[in-house]
Parts: sequence; structure tokens; C-alpha cells
Amino acid sequence: MDSALQEGLVLRIDAKVCQVEIGGQRHSLPLSGKLFERKSHEKRPLSVGDRVLVRIDAQGGAIDELLPRMSQLTRRAASEGEERAQVIAANITLVLIVASIAEPPFQPELVDGLLAAARRENLNAVIVLTKLDRDKKGAVAHWQNLYQSIGVTVLVTSTSPELHTDDAFAQLAKLLHENRSVMCGLSGAGKSTLLNLVMPGLELRVGSLNHIRQGRHTTTHTELIPLPFGGHVLDTPGVRSFHMFHIGVQETQFLFVEIAALLPQCGYRNCLHLGEPDCAVRVALAEKTIAETRYASYTAMLNWAQAAAKHVDGDDDRSSRRRRPR
Repeated sequence: MDSALQEGLVLRIDAKVCQVEIGGQRHSLPLSGKLFERKSHEKRPLSVGDRVLVRIDAQGGAIDELLPRMSQLTRRAASEGEERAQVIAANITLVLIVASIAEPPFQPELVDGLLAAARRENLNAVIVLTKLDRDKKGAVAHWQNLYQSIGVTVLVTSTSPELHTDDAFAQLAKLLHENRSVMCGLSGAGKSTLLNLVMPGLELRVGSLNHIRQGRHTTTHTELIPLPFGGHVLDTPGVRSFHMFHIGVQETQFLFVEIAALLPQCGYRNCLHLGEPDCAVRVALAEKTIAETRYASYTAMLNWAQAAAKHVDGDDDRSSRRRRPR
């Protein structure tokens, strides 16, 4: 490595200037021009969490090079179609999916999309259910049992003075200290509130719900926050939907663990579980051993993958429809 270059960690990106941590110190540095020349399918040349090589000099210095990533959480860029990727966080070890039971209501398709994206990158994912005190119909137990049945850790929390969930907060604090985490979920689900509670001193801005009971965006940018006693966390702006970038039609089912497990029992080895004969997944759905919400999330994701394949190939993935018996 060039002696004039030092390794840094990107904490925040503002236009063409990044906040970079180098040896425990925070520096504001621009990107060198060659980073913008690098050909990539990504929306931006760098992402929060990236490891970079920086040059520090009398003029302040610049970010010179992007180092290889160990992991990333990526979705399709909202305004760029399927041809561009938005890397939400790089080099993370844990995805914390924060979802409220009410105000705003639980959205299984968003949760399932984030779980699938984490599985695609072999990242550990934990669901944090918030606002237990507002559960009037037993929804918490339903969602907790559903996701625990497919091997996902679920923490149930409440910040109400009458119903504090201290054990869950302690588990969450331990996870945050041991990982470089990214928190994702709807606006208003309570991401910033949770961080303020388990990590006193952060003082992240917390908002309220508007008249249609949808969360306001109180976090307006993505920033990697170094935590006392170890760990980093990203409190991301709220997301209303999550669609993965360049997901294959056949790949989709392997991102749903309970659906992938049944494929060997299907009559066709390239079964997509959309009504084919001898489909073990459809049988499990009828017997309620696969949740309807999980199957709905799978078919929605599959529809996105098929539409993307049709756009790229000018075809509707006819090869996947030629069924091959076992």
C-alpha cells in the first residue's frame, strides 16, 4: 500500500463530499475524479460503510480508491428502473428490520423483501417488532410465531412506561455492540426511538405520525454511527417498499427458506409454484404450513423478476415455462 494512503471508513455522504473515519478521527473529504469514471451499475460511486483509501495532504486530501466489499444491502433505485442499484449499506454484518404492529401497520411484504435481501447476501437478519402496547388483537404473537417458525429471531419491544420490554432492549443493545448493523423499516416504526433508548446519548431526532397515520421522515440521510463500547449502526430513512436489483426468476424461491425447502418434492425441478401440477408448495399453502402472506410476498417478488427478465430479453422467460419433469 502506498505510504501516502490511509484506510478510512465512510460514515456519511453529502453530495460529492464524504465524512470518513480515519484512526478514530472524522474527516470531510471529496471524491477523486477517477471514482466517478468507474463503470458500475450502482447509482453512486460510494456507499455508507465502504472502506476506502484516502490521501491526506496540505490541501485536505481526497478519497482515492474503493476497497472490496465484504457485504452489501442493495435495492433497485427508486427513480432509475431496474438498471441501477442503490446500495443502502456496505460491509455490514446484521440487518435489523424494524416493524411496528400499529401506526403504521405491519407490512409483511416489506419485511419479507428485506429478509430476502439479507439472505441473498448471507447476512444475519433480526426482526424488531415495536409498539407492543398498541397490540389489541394478538397480532404480535401471530407475526412472532410465523417468523420464528422459519428461523428468524424476533424481538418484541415497547417504549410505553407501562410496558417496558427490558430483556428485548438488552438483547438489542448486545446485537448493536457486536455488529455493524443497518436498521430498516417504515417511517414511524420507531427506529430512532429504539436507538435513543438502548444507546443513551445518541439523541437522534424523533418524529410523530401525521393525520393519515404514516410516519414522517425524521431520518433524512444514511449515516454510520460509531457506538460507545463497540459497534456501528446505520439509522436509514424510512422505506415504503423494497425491490431487489437484478434478481433471477429461478433465484427468487431460494430467498424464501420454507419455499426452497419444498422444491425437491415438486413434480418439476424448475417449478415456480404458480399452479404447476404436483407442486408441493401449493399443497403446503392449502394445508396452511406455508403462510399466505409469505407466499404473497414471494409471488410479488417473482412478478418483479419476470418483468425485469422480459424487459432485458424481450421475452417473458419462456425457458422457465418449459417444465422439466424429475
